[in-house]
Amino acid sequence: MVGIARYRDRTPEKTGGRLMAEEKSFQRRTVLVKRNLQLKYAAVVFSAVGFTAIIVGADIYYNMIRFIQEADPGRMSDLTNVIRMGSVKLIIFLGIMGLVTLFVSHRWAGPIYRFERSAQVVSTGDLSHRVSLRTGDDLMELQDEMNAMIASLQRMVQKDRTLIDRLSGRLDESIKQIPDNASGDDLERLRTDLKALREEIHHVTRAFTV
Repeated sequence: MVGIARYRDRTPEKTGGRLMAEEKSFQRRTVLVKRNLQLKYAAVVFSAVGFTAIIVGADIYYNMIRFIQEADPGRMSDLTNVIRMGSVKLIIFLGIMGLVTLFVSHRWAGPIYRFERSAQVVSTGDLSHRVSLRTGDDLMELQDEMNAMIASLQRMVQKDRTLIDRLSGRLDESIKQIPDNASGDDLERLRTDLKALREEIHHVTRAFTV
């Protein structure tokens, strides 16, 4: 008699396992996890703060010049020294701010990297995978939502697999019940069973919108 083979595709497991191994081997030893994204973020913050500092500094400089010219014009050289020192301090401040910005961006750039890797693993068919962020990382709510989505997909696929296994078992039984010298009644009964199986097969993956 003809048997029904159960479908097993191990390619997703192998591919997902390779990606998981790469993810586990990944350690955030460097600050620039997502280099382009973090540098762009740092540039935006740096530009905004730098522009604000220049505007405020220019306003203070203008008002101080007016005040000294009216009060004591001979102290203009002192003002020049103050401005020079202030400029050096501003440059140091902006440099420190840039480094702090990179470290701050590291807290969400790391999770984004993990989400990307997890999406690649799930896309191979590994629905047992779950996103796992480090303690203290940002985007923990997104981690919970993504894990809930993967778990929901896993339940739906498991339900469909259970249905397929049950239908395959029924089809095996129907085939085994056909005698070698099948009569017209036997074939009619088989036809009826196959129609019923066809109706149930329509429920497979019905939960998905494609």
